[in-house]
Amino acid sequence: MERFQTAQTPPPVAEIPLFPLDAVLFPHMPLPLHIFEERYREMVNRCLQENRPFGVVLITSGVAEGGGPATTRAVGCTARISHVERLHDGRMNILVVGGERFRILRTDESLPYRTGLTQSLRDAPSDAALVVPLADEVHKLLRDFLTRSLALAGQPIETFDLPDEPEQLSFAAACMLPLDNDEKQALLENTDTAARLAAEKEVLRREVIKLHRAAAAQAPPRPVAADAYAAFRCEN
Repeated sequence: MERFQTAQTPPPVAEIPLFPLDAVLFPHMPLPLHIFEERYREMVNRCLQENRPFGVVLITSGVAEGGGPATTRAVGCTARISHVERLHDGRMNILVVGGERFRILRTDESLPYRTGLTQSLRDAPSDAALVVPLADEVHKLLRDFLTRSLALAGQPIETFDLPDEPEQLSFAAACMLPLDNDEKQALLENTDTAARLAAEKEVLRREVIKLHRAAAAQAPPRPVAADAYAAFRCEN
């Protein structure tokens, strides 16, 4: 029985800055951010100077910037800065790309921004006989979903360059699907590639049916998926 990820080395541990956000970042996926609060400007500048990532974690209570301490989920994703636009007043527009998932072991509030001791979170070994057919189905459904989304949004239809590797494909689908943050977070925390793909397959089937009906009824466009793919394409 062929399986992916046969090596079982202990997940690495690292201390990284943490950025609470009302969004979920997935591995390999791009995310634009506007940095305006002084403490997070300091964090970004330090990450740039030291060529290190920071961690994006979903907020459960509080606010991302400009308020008191935010409560976050324990699982997040590292963010590598790929582009910086500095504004005249010190604010920044940055583009980050997701790295690897992590679980927060403990946090430290001694700096202006929160840091955390984190441990890498990896998928369990996957049965290729189960995962590959699921990935093929999700690949086809995601392509159909994006094609219909573009058509409904009145945008040109194009050839989609989607990941073939099952784990990466599952993260791309999770990023592009119209799910709320709790649903996206559940996919981020799931360490079973097959389970993620199976859940996404059901969502994609449902969404493709909705798009088909919307097109037939000439309903207003829903450009969310098209925009998500456009952002993904820019970084891949």
